[in-house]
Amino acid sequence: MKAMIIVNNGLEECEALITYDLLYRAGIKTDLVGFTDEILSSHEVRFKAHRLLDEIDPAEYDCLILPGGMPGTKNLENDERVQKLIDDFVKENKLIAAICAAPSILIHKGLLRNEHFICFPGFESGLTPAAEVKAIKDGNFITGKGLGAAFEFASLIIKELLGEEKAQEVLQKIQY
Repeated sequence: MKAMIIVNNGLEECEALITYDLLYRAGIKTDLVGFTDEILSSHEVRFKAHRLLDEIDPAEYDCLILPGGMPGTKNLENDERVQKLIDDFVKENKLIAAICAAPSILIHKGLLRNEHFICFPGFESGLTPAAEVKAIKDGNFITGKGLGAAFEFASLIIKELLGEEKAQEVLQKIQY
């Protein structure tokens, strides 16, 4: 299994890096795929991408992960390469996961349905999100409410890619 987390300027770094950390612990090869080599988060944290978006082969990946944050989410949504990745993953029935504001990208593409997703309050774009959950899976989509849901969000990705037992093992090892 192989996952990519799209990282770009203005993202919520903890949503990306907590997810990365938990997938790494589960043994899922995960790349931080950047618009540029160096990323500046919405909280002015600098870090490096593993690979550049223009240099990857999307066919190598089983899961596409979109972290939230502002203006990171807008930067993702306004990028034609990201839009094409989403379209390609949908066409191939591959897993797409989005957290915080990033599910709004999927909403705007008409990919999410009422009560079958969750996002940061205010980014619902007229749909009704699931109530009282931090993260939810529906079909090939996993969505998370925000940074406070990063562990549940990552756990659902692990569960989908490697099974419930591995997801629980990772959470137990980190004392969650």
